Amino acid sequence: MTGRAKKYTIISKMYKVLKYYISVLTGKLDSLPEFIRRRRGGLGGLIIVLFVLLSVFMLRGCRSMPQFPERPMRIQFTSDGSKVSSFDTDKDHVADYWQREDQSGRKVELRITDLKDYETEKVNLDEIDATNVPHFIIALDGVPFQLVQELYGQGCFRLFYRPSRLVSTFPAMTDLAFQQIFGGRQPIAYQAMHFDPEKNRMISGNDIYLSGEAADWAKILDYRCSFKLDAVAYIDPEMVFEHELRGMMEVFRQVQKGTAIGYSVGTAGLGTRGGREAILKYLRTVDQLCEQIVYERRGQVKITLLADHGHNMSGRGRVSFEQLLKDNGFRLRDDIETDQDVVTVSYGLVTYAAFFTKKPAEVSKVLLQDPAVTLACYPQGDEIVVQNIDGKAIIQQGPDGRFSYTSKRNDPLQLLGIIRRLQQGGKVDGQGFIDDRALFDATIKHIYPDPLRRIWRAFHGLVKEPADLIVCLDDGWVHGSKFFYTLLRGASSTHGSLNQINSTAFVITMLGELPEAMRCEEVLAELKKLQAK
Repeated sequence: MTGRAKKYTIISKMYKVLKYYISVLTGKLDSLPEFIRRRRGGLGGLIIVLFVLLSVFMLRGCRSMPQFPERPMRIQFTSDGSKVSSFDTDKDHVADYWQREDQSGRKVELRITDLKDYETEKVNLDEIDATNVPHFIIALDGVPFQLVQELYGQGCFRLFYRPSRLVSTFPAMTDLAFQQIFGGRQPIAYQAMHFDPEKNRMISGNDIYLSGEAADWAKILDYRCSFKLDAVAYIDPEMVFEHELRGMMEVFRQVQKGTAIGYSVGTAGLGTRGGREAILKYLRTVDQLCEQIVYERRGQVKITLLADHGHNMSGRGRVSFEQLLKDNGFRLRDDIETDQDVVTVSYGLVTYAAFFTKKPAEVSKVLLQDPAVTLACYPQGDEIVVQNIDGKAIIQQGPDGRFSYTSKRNDPLQLLGIIRRLQQGGKVDGQGFIDDRALFDATIKHIYPDPLRRIWRAFHGLVKEPADLIVCLDDGWVHGSKFFYTLLRGASSTHGSLNQINSTAFVITMLGELPEAMRCEEVLAELKKLQAK
């Protein structure tokens, strides 16, 4: 190709990129241009970066939306000890909106001054009939329970009842968790990019992800930004987040009755890029958004906030297992031809790694040599083996959804003490199978919440094409795309592992008191119970 022809080809491709992103922003295109999908690096990688930057440029400036005051004008206490906060919502330096808290600190009463006739309306939030007002569910991507609990203790989210723990799936991933919460088709694999054992090849994740095919649950949403902006959510997450808040408000303002659901992917980028402080900041912003909604609706609304999984708020580095496997006689490949071939999925940045191999037991022992690996688990007949560097245990499924945990060497899941206590309470049968709910309740604050059921389902029923082996990484270490890791210059926080901080998200609602902890599939049923009261 001549220099002039090459230059023309690059300009032509850049024109297609521009045309593509204009169509993305107007919602008229569903897939990436073919020439970009074919390229994994070089010019293809450069073009992808350029179109992400172009999206950032084109969405800039669309940020304004009404904001509830960050702090009250003053706080007073009534004769019965109730706390009353007054606000100036129209910025005329005169209070026009008041909130009264009960003894627990929850906001239970509003007083609103009508600026037309200066009459004051009083609204008791607990007397609002939840069946006759809109119910807005705001789903956030990646929020650890402990941060919501911390903010609640500081006085945030006081329109809501106390936060409840939401124990995510394993791996703790968005599409897996939200499919369990909202329904939809069973996911093909843990991530959009996956290995197809039948075809014996890796399936590229970009088309699947950008088309929304991996997120069938998203079909029930009333608001979600374009999937094409998800990559931008990691480059300029604040811009995408604000774009989403404005979009949610526009949708919610049209709803007069029933449930409407909005989702933010920008929170995932904020947490990944900024860690703990970024998560705290956006949670405070979400609190303001909820206050604004309740103010605009004059209290005639119910809101629920929830997230899909936790975030570990720790960043150390990226792990690659290629050399370790090679040193132990295995080959990392994109297909499996011999017993020594191993396939791993490197997509996104997560705190677990999934492998396909004919020798999961042997590969597990190799991977546990890496200090970043904390646990390895794999099916073996009708059992699942769980190992760490010095321990091994067997999980079996019994009748009525019960599981047993048998130690072969030490206690990799640190469960033996809990099981002994449950046995003393009559929650373990003669064959060693443990009452499912009792084990869930006993492990909600454990290092590995609800571990037996979550590990079992990772290989039996969570996805159509489960891995042969999954390993968990120590907090701070990530596995995944080298290109993505380099583009982001690391990750301050991410998710996926079995442990508490990765796995435990939150649910908080104005509808009423929720159970202390729930599994993903229990959330909507519990909300409906409260709504019907």
